[in-house]
Amino acid sequence: MSNWKVSKEKIQLFTHPNADQLQIGKVGAYQVVVQKGIYNDGDVVVFAPEKSILTGQLKQEYEKYLSGPDKNRVKSVRLRGEVSCGIIIPPGLTGDVSTLEVGEDISDKLGISKYEPPIPQSLAGQVKRFDMDHIGHHDCEHYNVYVNDLIDGERVIVTEKIHGSQFILGHDIKINKTIVSSKGLLKSGLVIDESDTNLYWTACKNDSIVENIRNVWLNGVVQIFGEVVPIQKGYDYGQTKPTVRIFDIRENGISIPYDKVPYYFKSLWVPVIFDGPINLDRKEVVIYSDPEKGIHKTRIDFLLPKNILDLREGREMVSGTGSHIREGVVLRPYVDRDANDGTKLRLKIINPAYKESGEEIN
Repeated sequence: MSNWKVSKEKIQLFTHPNADQLQIGKVGAYQVVVQKGIYNDGDVVVFAPEKSILTGQLKQEYEKYLSGPDKNRVKSVRLRGEVSCGIIIPPGLTGDVSTLEVGEDISDKLGISKYEPPIPQSLAGQVKRFDMDHIGHHDCEHYNVYVNDLIDGERVIVTEKIHGSQFILGHDIKINKTIVSSKGLLKSGLVIDESDTNLYWTACKNDSIVENIRNVWLNGVVQIFGEVVPIQKGYDYGQTKPTVRIFDIRENGISIPYDKVPYYFKSLWVPVIFDGPINLDRKEVVIYSDPEKGIHKTRIDFLLPKNILDLREGREMVSGTGSHIREGVVLRPYVDRDANDGTKLRLKIINPAYKESGEEIN
């Protein structure tokens, strides 16, 4: 998902799979559900994503839709089964933003800030800036707004989406240096000092990750992404001590295809639910129609087939006992690649039965 900001963005519209009078909108890399007919493809809107804290007139206008103890926080909601990840602010509430560029952060201008959940003591620690090459980030995007970037017939890997906290490790083999961080901290340019009380470091040591990196790789920088569990309330995955479930390994910044992941790290991999070619369904969509002017524009949209969508439901597979529902799945091309807008094609497909609390830890 894009870094949080409030900004002017062009909206791209897609078919809502479950409602004729609603549409899916892509705003930046976010998904939003809108009423059909209000916007046209390419309209510029002001968008405030989930976790935005509203004040003043904005808070008063949206208060009945907001969450948190002060009823001031934008949350993601489901509208006819599809996630809407923020709000589009009408022109009358934004002031004059006509001179501002598309994509420019205007959160300060509108008095909007980002909500950060309190960090549990077990995840906290001393932090510092880091200096290591080939260290990147990992985000997942909603499938509805990126499915057109998939290629019909291409090989994809679908894995279970784990409800933990993102774990990031980088190890420079030449100088034997290790950094450990979380998603939120790394995006702020920070890593966590080694500690026996920090759960990210504890999970790293419990799973002997650094030792096994050095057993396999002789040089370069190896970066590992995974989810530490158990952390989130109600999702222990049958684990009694912190452990990592890995979903991406990069050599010098380039993701390794799943088939080439070393054996030990496959033993820690998130469950693979599907591996094979994806056969996309096609649907003709009316973009704009004006019979009086003789204008009728259509395009072909791709839709995920039902057999792939069905994978998001059911029980988790990490514990082997299905101890709770599956959060969803993540679909990615076998060969890691970008969408047309430069975003990595890693698409999350959320279980309709899964509900976010808004207090999830990144």
